[in-house]
Amino acid sequence: MSNRGFYTKLGRAAIALLGIASIGVTPASAHHGGGSFDPNKCFVFQGTVRQLAWANPHSWIYVQVSKSGGTNELWGFEFGTVSGLARAGFRPSDFPTGTKVTVTAHVNRMPGRHTGSSSKLVLPDGRVIGGAEALGSVPGGAPGGARKPVPCPSY
Repeated sequence: MSNRGFYTKLGRAAIALLGIASIGVTPASAHHGGGSFDPNKCFVFQGTVRQLAWANPHSWIYVQVSKSGGTNELWGFEFGTVSGLARAGFRPSDFPTGTKVTVTAHVNRMPGRHTGSSSKLVLPDGRVIGGAEALGSVPGGAPGGARKPVPCPSY
């Protein structure tokens, strides 16, 4: 005696149930928002690379920034995906510890959080990563969206 008919009916019922359950379901965004970064607060940072986190969904570069008065702060800047950076011609070896960089970034909304969403990074040889539109990382907006430029003073 075979249970084949029973399992066929059970399979059809499961598929029908999944179909009914999915009615009205909208796809979730595959990417988180840039809400933690203030699109209206931008600074230009100059410093020295301390660490690179070459990873998905975003790469991060950590830069030691010297402030006036001789104090130092470690800042973390979010960048694009590994594949996006690689397509733009960059490799982890482009960011060795001790490299001097200039980073333009929208900073974290929360005071004291030394992080930012990078819109541009300039290496000593003049190569540029960014702006954010090129890497798909515009804080608070969609890539390529119309946004009024925000002045970015030196930090």
